[in-house]
Amino acid sequence: MINEISFATKTCVEDHLLMCGDAAGMITPLCGNGMAIAIHSAKILTEQVLQYFADGQNRAALEAGYTKAWQKQFESRLRVGRTVQNLFGSPILSELAVGGLKHIPAAVKLIMRQTHGQPF
Repeated sequence: MINEISFATKTCVEDHLLMCGDAAGMITPLCGNGMAIAIHSAKILTEQVLQYFADGQNRAALEAGYTKAWQKQFESRLRVGRTVQNLFGSPILSELAVGGLKHIPAAVKLIMRQTHGQPF
C-alpha cells in the first residue's frame, strides 16, 4: 500500500461485469507500462466479446474465456510487479533492494522483462 492506495489483486469479472485495465487487476507503478496493459486488456476483452457473438457462446463461457485469457497475459506480470512494489514499502527494504540491484544489472533486466510483457 502506498499513500493509502491498495495494490491488492482484483478479478477481471465482477458480478458479471467484464473489467479491463486497472479495474481488472490493480497495476502497481512497477508493473511496467500501465497504459499498454489497459489497451492490451481492452484488446483481449474485444476479442472475447466478438467471439461470444460470432459463436453464440453463453455468458458463463464468455466470462471464463476472458478470465483465462486475461490471466494468461497478465497474472504473472502483475504478481512480479506487486512483489517488487513490496520491496519499496519500507525504507530499509528499499535501500537494500536498490543497493543490491545496482550490482546485479542482469537481475534488473530480468525484472523489467517480467513486468513489461511482449508487444502486441
